[in-house]
Amino acid sequence: MQTYKLGLFHDWVPKPVQLLLIILLTIPILGISGVYSTNIGDMLGSQGMMTEDLMMASYASAIGMALVFPLALRTKQFFRSRYILILTLSSLILLSYVCATTDHAWVLIGANMVMGMIKAFAMMEVILPIMFIISPTGDRPKFYSVFYPLSIALAQIASYYATKLSFEYSWHAVYYYTIVILLFCLLLVLIFGHNYRGSKKVPFYQVDWLSFVLILTSMMLLNYVLSYGRILDWWNNQSIKYSLFGSALLAIWFIQRQMILKRPFLSLEVFKRKSVWMSLVLIFLMGIFFASSGVQSAFTTGVLKYSALSNAEINLMMALGAVAGGFFCFVWFKRKWSLKGLVLCGFTAFILYHLILFFLFSPVIEIHDLAFPLFLKGLGLTILYISIGVYCADKLTLTELLAAVSILILFRSFIGPAFWSSVYSYELYAGQLKHTAFLVQHMDANDPLLSGRLSPLVQGAMSQGKSLEVAQSLAVSSVWGTVQLQATMAAAKEIFGWIVIGGGLVLLFVMSYRFVPVDFRRLVNIRRRFRGQEVLKRQEEMLGAIAP
Repeated sequence: MQTYKLGLFHDWVPKPVQLLLIILLTIPILGISGVYSTNIGDMLGSQGMMTEDLMMASYASAIGMALVFPLALRTKQFFRSRYILILTLSSLILLSYVCATTDHAWVLIGANMVMGMIKAFAMMEVILPIMFIISPTGDRPKFYSVFYPLSIALAQIASYYATKLSFEYSWHAVYYYTIVILLFCLLLVLIFGHNYRGSKKVPFYQVDWLSFVLILTSMMLLNYVLSYGRILDWWNNQSIKYSLFGSALLAIWFIQRQMILKRPFLSLEVFKRKSVWMSLVLIFLMGIFFASSGVQSAFTTGVLKYSALSNAEINLMMALGAVAGGFFCFVWFKRKWSLKGLVLCGFTAFILYHLILFFLFSPVIEIHDLAFPLFLKGLGLTILYISIGVYCADKLTLTELLAAVSILILFRSFIGPAFWSSVYSYELYAGQLKHTAFLVQHMDANDPLLSGRLSPLVQGAMSQGKSLEVAQSLAVSSVWGTVQLQATMAAAKEIFGWIVIGGGLVLLFVMSYRFVPVDFRRLVNIRRRFRGQEVLKRQEEMLGAIAP
């Protein structure tokens, strides 16, 4: 007779130790990544890759994670939890080594895609026990208010330590330390993990693997378009055109296949629910604000000349904002306030972040001036993750929830950020050219301001023994560098200004949207009551008119 057992560990392991083991497994699984954004600069110089290669690899990880969620529960029901964790942790160790040693962009992209898939299976094993610990009754708002702040804060902390290791040793050290930590987690599973099934075994033959290949290929082609579009000049490049056409064609084929299959890979019935497709709209709009991180990095590294470690340190304020956002949402749900108000609070925090930076953009600001805006960014990100997640999951069955989660993660971690990042990347580049042309159009030998700026630089260079020609060249290079910094700052400020204006329109849209359906019966009762009061008032007026 088959024995089933919830949880991950043997019965002889004390409950407090089980809780500690769950935490020790969850932290590295949530924090692991194939590409750490804060180390991109070091990887570019060492591996000879482009920024776009690493961007596509990062998005490939998000795509892989999102699309295997429908398979994760079936895998959990087919295999034992112990075997799943052993296989996933071993695979993550191998893939971390591949990411640390490869110098081929497409190998890195493929490894990140597979790593995202493997990470989803491991997350399913540790998140379900955590969910039952936090909310035994299945209270999703309570669970989201703890899980999302934890995951966002851990991502920021992992990025900081990844940058610190890269700064003190090399960017390879991040992956080697990760391998050691995963080996320790693997040892914990081998010692304490039980060997029972968590539920009845479910066969795999019902999975439509063609649908999985179609949607995965479609998203990876779209990933190629959004990642390489700017450097390949968008529609002037044949590969961009073919990739976009292929992505759309495969997506249409996938949708058509889901509509005719008895057991679709992703149930599109979930889109009949207003809460699901509206959540996707809100997540896409959230990308307007979240994807501006590249513009902020261009300002802090290009204008302020901060190191990657300094950027990672100040970004830890987002972790504090995430914790504050979780506590804020917990109190909000406990008091049963409106969901619309919570969504408005999240977007407002994002808008304030961009508005403050819009006025702070200057080449002389201190790094601590960025602390409060980044706190607001972490606060807004967490509030929107929680509120939109709660709204999307409302009244969904388990099958519908898995489909909704896959699509939500796809929009939240890939489509929204990738689309808006490509827009901002192009606008920043175009803005730099525009403002550079504006600044230099009146610069010539007869310009007294330019002459006044060049003369001290030329004299200073000549006093160091430089010839006149060399001194003039150094002076012009210095002024040209200043012009480029000013152009970058002006372009970044312009983008943030438009984001603030767009944020106002988003707030108007959210305020006009009805999160809770209208109770028409209540309206009818109010109308009847109002009509009854009118009748009574007229009767009183008539009695008053005929009274002596």
